[in-house]
Amino acid sequence: MATQQDYSVQQIKELLLREKFAYLLDRFAPSANGSHTDHQGRYFTLNPGRQDRNVGSFYVNTREPRLGYWQDFATGEHGDIIDLIALFRRCSNAEAIREAREILGLERETEADRKKRQDDADRFAAQRKADQERAQADLAERSRRAVGLWHHSVPELRGTPVHRYLQDVRKVDLDRLRRQPGALRYRPDCRYYHVDQETGEVTEGEFPAMVALIQNLAGEPVGVHRTYLAQDPAGRWNKAPVPKAKLTLGPWAGGHISIWKGIGPRGGKPCALKDVPPGTHLYITEGIEDAMSVVDLIPEARVICAISLSNLGQVELPDAIDSITLVADRDSNEDARKALIRAIARHQDKGRTVRVFQNDWGGKDLNDALRAAREDEGGEA
Repeated sequence: MATQQDYSVQQIKELLLREKFAYLLDRFAPSANGSHTDHQGRYFTLNPGRQDRNVGSFYVNTREPRLGYWQDFATGEHGDIIDLIALFRRCSNAEAIREAREILGLERETEADRKKRQDDADRFAAQRKADQERAQADLAERSRRAVGLWHHSVPELRGTPVHRYLQDVRKVDLDRLRRQPGALRYRPDCRYYHVDQETGEVTEGEFPAMVALIQNLAGEPVGVHRTYLAQDPAGRWNKAPVPKAKLTLGPWAGGHISIWKGIGPRGGKPCALKDVPPGTHLYITEGIEDAMSVVDLIPEARVICAISLSNLGQVELPDAIDSITLVADRDSNEDARKALIRAIARHQDKGRTVRVFQNDWGGKDLNDALRAAREDEGGEA
């Protein structure tokens, strides 16, 4: 008979993925109203480890290269297939591993069973390696397409729908700045494609778009963020009337949009984020519009956009950044508030002083405050 020492934790994980993955999903991440699998193979359902009310933040990857890994955007939690069992059971990893062994029947197998299982595991490992290589190649291709889209967009914003959207709708005055953000470009014919996960309805077309380059800490381009635009009934350039007017392309987790580098030493050219001197202060926003609002109000500041609340605490920063200001939405959603608290804690755990700005003047975010001030007769931001 096999003993517990016959299988490593990694081997147990691989056996679960190969032999019991569908069973594990059904048992430990059961479907609920609104559960669905998106085009990236992410299976969205309720978080089994908390009183989750709505499907949308918790998912389990059903494809390589991260088969079996799960994440909750709302809480920041993430883990592998063993962690999923522990999440559901609210138990330790050691207890989850014991349950995994029971599920796999490892305590009851004969030597012949063990040999067959090992042969199958070898074949599975080879197939999984090939699948991972294909998945990594797919990620690289999506990143290449994203960067290509940015390179083939218009660098000059002034006079474009992007300029008009920022200035007329968002009240960000590009004309006051000595330069425009290099990460932002204009694409007159950006393809749009969206599938409604509940109805299957497809929305597609071409729209003008603000295309923002997403980089990692090394400064390498990894993806793009697109804000689709259209003229509203008043003739202003605003967000396009599509299901989701803001979409990303490429593997952007941990990345950022470099909106503004501030002012360099003695007023010279500022350096890249990875090369900032010790003691540098950084403003981090959730969205591009808030980032541009910071630039409009504090032109000497260094500002990046984290793209989403879930990435606010995960964005990669150099050790030289020892203090930050998180420009966060004032959100009444409890999950969002908890996610902000976790983002603050992550930066504090890395030794950074963290300040938080939230709009106290009505509205959800900094840009709402800026717009209100600019629209009030005689108002000053």
